Parts: sequence; C-alpha cells; structure tokens
Amino acid sequence: MKKFLVNVCVLAFAIIFILSSCKAGAGGEQRHFTAFNNVDITVQVRGKTLSNGAADKIRTLLDNLNAEFSATVAGSTVSKINAAAAGDSVDISERFKFVADACAKMHTFTEGKFDASVYPLILLWQFAPNFPVSDFAVPTDEEITATKALVGYDKFTFGETAAIKTIDGAKLDFGGALKGYTADKIAEIMAADGIKGGYVNVGGSSINILSADNLSIVHPRKRAENILTVKLSENNLSVSTSGDYEKNYVKDGETYSHLIDPESGCPAKTGVASATVIGKNGLQLDALTTALCLFPHDFTHPENGDLYRFIQKILSSEDFTGAQIFVVCANGEEKQILTNKKQGDDFTLNDKDYRIIQIGG
Repeated sequence: MKKFLVNVCVLAFAIIFILSSCKAGAGGEQRHFTAFNNVDITVQVRGKTLSNGAADKIRTLLDNLNAEFSATVAGSTVSKINAAAAGDSVDISERFKFVADACAKMHTFTEGKFDASVYPLILLWQFAPNFPVSDFAVPTDEEITATKALVGYDKFTFGETAAIKTIDGAKLDFGGALKGYTADKIAEIMAADGIKGGYVNVGGSSINILSADNLSIVHPRKRAENILTVKLSENNLSVSTSGDYEKNYVKDGETYSHLIDPESGCPAKTGVASATVIGKNGLQLDALTTALCLFPHDFTHPENGDLYRFIQKILSSEDFTGAQIFVVCANGEEKQILTNKKQGDDFTLNDKDYRIIQIGG
C-alpha cells in the first residue's frame, strides 16, 4: 500500500508526502473522484478552477479504466480474462494492450519482482478482494506451492485485439501499476485545461505533481513524522511509494505484508520499509517501487546486496534518467536509506538515526 500527505500552501490533504509551493498564486479548488473499488482520487488545482468539461473527461477516463482494469468489477476486461478458461480469447482495447505491454516490460526489467499475474497469491493471502478479513489464516506450504504454479506473466499472451491465457486459474491485477498511469492521464487532462499548479493523488499510492518546491516523505516507522524532505527542481513529476507498513496482517506475533514476492509466494521480508521514486512515468514508477521492496538488502555490506545492485540497474537505464530514489531500510537497530541523491544539496534528512548510503549510476 502506498500513502501520501500533501500540503500545498494552506491547503492540506492527508496522504504520504507533503508538497510545498505557492508559485501559482492563491485560489484553486480540490475535487474528489472514485474508481477501482472505492479508491479515492484527489485533484488539487491551484491558481484557478477545473472546468466542468475537464471534470467530465476525468470521470469518463475513470469509468473506462474501471471497465477495463478492475479485478473486482464484474464484466471488466480483467475480470473476463480471470474468469476465462485456458485458450479462450477475450477482446481487449488498444489502451489495454499498451498497459499490458508496459507491465511486461517492467516485469522483465525488475527480474520478475513486479508481476501483474501475482493475483492468485494475493487472493490466497487474503489481501483481496476484501481487506482485512477477521479470520485471517497463514496459508500452508502446500497451498503456496500450488498457487505459485498459477503465477507467471508468461502465462498470458496479449495480441493487438485479444488476450489469451495458457493455464486455468491464472489471474491478472494491474493495480500495482495502474494508479500511476491514472495519475499521469488525469494530469494530462488538467494541463489541457490550462492548469499549471496542483497535483493528482490516486488512492494514496501515486501522485502526479504539476508544480511544487519540496516533497517531504512520511516516516514509515513514525507516521507522525517526515523522514526526509526532497528539493524539486522540475515540474510535471510522477511520484510513487510502496511500503510494508500500510496493509498487513499480524498473526501470532508475526507481521505479513501485502507485498508478495512471486518467487517465494510469501510476503516480503527484505528489510525494506518503504521505497519512493520520483520521475516521469507513473506506471513505471509504481512497478519500480513494488520491485524495490522485494529485493533483499544487505545491512552489513550494502554494496553486496540485491537491492543495491537493482538500484544501480535503474540508474544505468535510459528509461529512468533523472530519477530520484529513496529506499528506507530498517532491521532492529540497523537503519539505512539508499539513495542516488546528495544529502544537503538534494534533500534534508530529518531522522538522524538513519545512515545515508549514496549510490551512483
């Protein structure tokens, strides 16, 4: 689960980041929309108001995305694919094909850590379709093994106009990437409406910033505090965060996060408390932050860990030129933040118990 806290001038909304900027002047408004099984979508406009025409376009966009990508709405394209038998063809739109292909690219780039086909495991661990449940039970090893056999993005083929899966029981859920895509698309509507200041927040998981000076990231272990504040030198930025602290079960003293590793079939225990990436493509950033939480961190020799290696891979990719990465890791007394930015110049650390580990490209 991903959460933001936004504060634009005197306008505040409880989400995971705090944004500060008054460049666009006074005035504006905040509107709320709903999609994806009651996910709240906040559109904050600064300096003017959103036109009725733009608001209607946002509602139409959300209705269309819901009808295509919701895993819980009966009759949606994803629901039809999930219910289909192996070999059955399900019609898909050009947009669906685009999102499916983008997720396939991120599945490959993240070495399988981001996987839109992990839904059977999410269902097994009872993080969907309803959360939380009162009778949560830890799945058996046999159940996990059997369900893992249903997971794998290679079990789906997406043609230009149809999708087919190769095994009964395989299921999709694009929620791990769709919120960032949605935030970016709404921001495009706002820009076309002449709006230059404000932000879009989709479900507390993804945000598109039209303009702001600073971004403060909420502490994953001390939710009333901010762990660091980032300077923003650009406008029109996408931001995503994932963490182990928002959506989980506690059973017999053990905490089980909603972040499921497709390889193990179990909730991640990597030492990563939260991962935040600032860049230009919300869909890709959503996938990255999920993956960052699933790569294990080596607290003793960080440079030897898979997490460190994967961050280097991101920084070396042309797709993520200019990305700002902040991964908060905590394991008992070990507290570290892995980032490609420079303390003092690019951000301010608010919790001095954490040690900054800077990673170059």
